[in-house]
Amino acid sequence: MKPTRQSFAFTTVDLVTIGINTFLALMHFVFASDPTNLFLGLAFLAASGVTLAFAAADARGSIRRGTVLHFLRLFHVQALYAPYFMRVITLSQLVWGGQSFDSFFFRMEEAVFGVQLALVLPERFGHLRALNELIFFAYFAFYALLCLPGWVLYLKRRYREAERALFTITASFGLLYVWYVFFPVHGPKYYIEELHARWYQDLDGYVFTPLMRTIFEDANLAGAAVPSSHVAISTIATILVGRSVPRLLLAFVPITAVLYVSTVYIYAHYAVDVLLGLAVVPLLLLASHALHTRLELWLSLGRPAAIEGACAADNERTNTRRPAS
Repeated sequence: MKPTRQSFAFTTVDLVTIGINTFLALMHFVFASDPTNLFLGLAFLAASGVTLAFAAADARGSIRRGTVLHFLRLFHVQALYAPYFMRVITLSQLVWGGQSFDSFFFRMEEAVFGVQLALVLPERFGHLRALNELIFFAYFAFYALLCLPGWVLYLKRRYREAERALFTITASFGLLYVWYVFFPVHGPKYYIEELHARWYQDLDGYVFTPLMRTIFEDANLAGAAVPSSHVAISTIATILVGRSVPRLLLAFVPITAVLYVSTVYIYAHYAVDVLLGLAVVPLLLLASHALHTRLELWLSLGRPAAIEGACAADNERTNTRRPAS
């Protein structure tokens, strides 16, 4: 008997992408009295349509491994990370009417450190243009850090590992997105009037400093501060690189360390946000692992035997391959 061909060859990344899109679409529909929110809700559903189209093409055998189309099929969700983040901030403002829990974390900062480090660091070192440039470069490099674990593994043709790394980062983001919507913290550059008045005019640099100042100029970033996703996700990316391509740690570790400092130096976060960002890393890794296991099991129940055998062989090759060094 001929095996039944699936209509969609889903990956675990596809499922978590559709889940995030669905959550954000539904949240926008709650506030659909504003036509913009209705449009954006439909846009997130349309983004799931792109994922479905890739999965359908994959099921037909139209996407060959190692091609540009295959790369886009796997990593297209990364193009949505920035829109996800920006809309999560707006949704948190809509849910809470612009209110936040900043006062609690402001007091926590005073209790733990005795000062507001977001005030002290730029006041003491902001005249050093080279330092400012390094700080803003590290903050900008976040986008490379979260993409590189999957990309490097993909270029090494370790496709299953690349997919798993991408899943871990995307699922971790997804969990943070849900938290941010319902637990708004705007951060010191909004809560502390002095910092809001400065808005980076006291920090000069060469390339990355003016670039990031331009990006921040009209951006609505009042939210998603606790825990710091920059800290949490960059740490997860560094862990993933350490497991699979350890020689890249020579670049990842120092950039990530400077990134931790940068989140406070550019007054995007309280220093306690950094500590909390580190604290949630084990929780995000455990949750993403549990979710991946369940989704893999669910997919395997509907996967044709031929595809299942190919995936099993791929997994075996991955498990027997020595980690690159």
